[in-house]
Amino acid sequence: MKGPTEINLHRFDINLLVVFLELWELKSVTLASEKMALTQSAVSHALKRLRVALDDELFVSTRAGLQPTPLANELAGPIRKALDDIRAALSLGAHFDPGTARLNFKIAMSEIIELAVAPALVARIAQEAPGIVLELDSIASNRTAHALLESGALQLVISTRDIPGAGIEHEMLADMPVVVMAPGHVPVEGSVIPMETYLAIPHVVFRPPDNRGWMVDQTLTSMGLSRKIGAVVQNYMVMAAVAAEAGYLCHVPRLLVDKIAPVLDLVPYEAPVPIKSSHLIVSSHATFKADPAVNWLKTQLREVVEARRNGPFR
Repeated sequence: MKGPTEINLHRFDINLLVVFLELWELKSVTLASEKMALTQSAVSHALKRLRVALDDELFVSTRAGLQPTPLANELAGPIRKALDDIRAALSLGAHFDPGTARLNFKIAMSEIIELAVAPALVARIAQEAPGIVLELDSIASNRTAHALLESGALQLVISTRDIPGAGIEHEMLADMPVVVMAPGHVPVEGSVIPMETYLAIPHVVFRPPDNRGWMVDQTLTSMGLSRKIGAVVQNYMVMAAVAAEAGYLCHVPRLLVDKIAPVLDLVPYEAPVPIKSSHLIVSSHATFKADPAVNWLKTQLREVVEARRNGPFR
């Protein structure tokens, strides 16, 4: 007798297992065909294919109906479990309850975005979905980010740039305008810091990620002006702390103002020179497009970003 393990699963029709289980439970071709909305001929044909595939009669006709063979009785339990597991797996995408879900989401974002978004996002999810854990990581190269999104190792990348590559989808969440932060003792009237003050006070700056320098200096150079650089640091919070302690100026995205200003006694002002805004972008892979859990996470992210855009110092 041929064992089930010898069957070529690539050619095996899983629908035959559904027919098998109905026949085993109902003991009747007629009743099985009615329940599955198939013709009796179709059910009989399926049974014939099963007999050939398993090299066993499976069901023997008697006055009491179809009687399973020993092999059929042996297979019934594992087949029922297998079909239940398949139904459960296929239903994962049909329903998502954040209140009862037990999931880990992996998100990559830069330090500045993590500081601006993560506290409110984690607090929101802790309240609405206590079984969900956010794992936040730094952003690697574009190529690495694409590979991690494609493999499912990352669900989202939140950045100021698109992640190039096939299958990657992008959504712009918000503009990221930049403001000037000045110590509270600096005398400034109005919402725009005067050019004279802007150029007279040294700036603490975040180290640029490349050798092109800072866009602010390029703009000032085009105007025949220059600013004083008092310090160069590698961390946004350190930059703000240095500005407060040393009496320097610094530039930060507006989304960070309410995280920094009250703590360090810094005051936000508009810059006297045009500074191009960057965009806050969330990237994900197309394989997650219909995933209700990932879509729910994106919704939480959108609402957190929108609340911060409409918050203080907008």
